[in-house]
Order: sequence, then structure tokens, then C-alpha cells
Amino acid sequence: MLYSFILISLAVSISFQQDPSLDTNAWLEKYDKYRKVIEENTEITNEDNLTPEIRLHLITPKSRLWNAKTQDSPFKDSPFFAFYWAGGQGLTRYVLDHPEIVRGQRVLDLGSGCGATAIAAARCGAKSVTANDIDPWACISIDMNAKLNNLTVNITNKNIVQETNLSNWDVVFVSGVWYKYEEVSQLIFKLRMACDNGIAVYVGDPSGTIKAFAQEGEMKTVAEYECSEYTFKLLGYKETEVLKFQHYVTKEDEIIEKYKYLINDLNMSLFV
Repeated sequence: MLYSFILISLAVSISFQQDPSLDTNAWLEKYDKYRKVIEENTEITNEDNLTPEIRLHLITPKSRLWNAKTQDSPFKDSPFFAFYWAGGQGLTRYVLDHPEIVRGQRVLDLGSGCGATAIAAARCGAKSVTANDIDPWACISIDMNAKLNNLTVNITNKNIVQETNLSNWDVVFVSGVWYKYEEVSQLIFKLRMACDNGIAVYVGDPSGTIKAFAQEGEMKTVAEYECSEYTFKLLGYKETEVLKFQHYVTKEDEIIEKYKYLINDLNMSLFV
């Protein structure tokens, strides 16, 4: 999401682009203002989800915004970062249950939202954790939620999928970013390349969307979780899956592997 404001780097853990029209003190005041808006319109909770170990600032029935009209919202767009989506719940639960997948690793949480999966990775001993979301509001929320859990994560609002490769990380988590066909196809291609380069890639998939886009045999289900009744009523998901990319061997690869000795002989004969 794009907003009329762009936030500056406010601490070593957050990376934003500075507005040259404002000095650092003005930016700090603006950040503090937005932090207060989030605090005033969310509830700190660890209930009614798959990860009671983690506390988050979320919009709940107790929040002022729950029954508010759209025009009364302080947020320009829908505050997606203030809801704990089913895919993120599944990924976060999986990390907490299997800390060995992140321990000592460089972790990227792509489309981090409220930051729960990044927080779980930091809690479980990751060497470094980067939470990435293009929404500046989400970045502030992630910072607040990390501090709420006495943890620190690196936060950036860069469009990592379009701007960089993923070779700076050992483990990548992603969920809740599957909206447009072109974007999904681009992201899956990048995740596929990351997997082929030895990066562990995990996907939260409550709707089966990724399975529909992935090629047969490209992913395997590593966990399935039943969502809470509250999550079902709020978000419409009864269960969620965690999928892991695995190296996908194409038909062309199979043919080359099967007949590589013939290909080698052919190549040699060309130079005799």
C-alpha cells in the first residue's frame, strides 16, 4: 500500500526513506504520532489464535474501530497489519514448534504484516531476522509488536521481491500476499529460484491458492492446523497449511539427466 507519507529510519531496526522536507526531530514526532494512533485503535492480545506465546497489537471486538464507519478510520487504507491472518498464524505456530529451522539462520519474513512470524524466529534463536512489508504502517506495527515481546528485528518497507534477490537469507517465510495473478506468478518464480539455490522457503496457505499456482511436486505440506472459532468467524478459515518448497525437477531436467552421457559423448565428438 502507498501512503502520502514516507517514514525515515527511526532506529537501527527500521529502514525507511526520509522526506527531505522534514528534519529528524519532526520525523520522530510523526512516528510517535502514528504509534499512538495504532495504540489507541488496537488491543494488546494473545488470545483466540494459534500462538498464545506472542502478544500483538490487533483490532478486536474491544477496539474502537471494530464498529466504526470507514470515514471514521484514521487509516487511509484497510489496516491489514492489525489482523492476524490465518496463513501467518500457521507459519508462526510452525516456527515455535520447530525452532531448529531458524536457529542460527538469517531469516526473511516477506509480507510480514503484524510481524508475528518474524518475532517467532527471533524468539527461537535466529542469527538475524528481517521483517519486510511495503506498508509503512505495518512496519511501525512490527516494531511495536517486537518491542512488546522484548525482541528486536530488522524492518524494511522496500519491495524486496522486485528490487533484490533472496540470497542474503537462509530461510524465507511468506503468507498473505497472494492477490493478483501477475504478482503471484512473479513471487512463486522468485521463491522457486531461492529454493533451487539452497534457501529454505516456507509458505502459509489457508486457502489453497499457492497449491493452485505451484507445479505438481513443487511443494510439500509440512504442517496443518485447525484455526480457532474466532479466526473462522472473522476471516473465514477453518484450517491453514504450511507448505515447503522443494527442488522441482522439470521434464527437461529429467531428460537431460537420463541422457547426459549421450550428450557428453556428443559434445566430445564435436571436438575430435
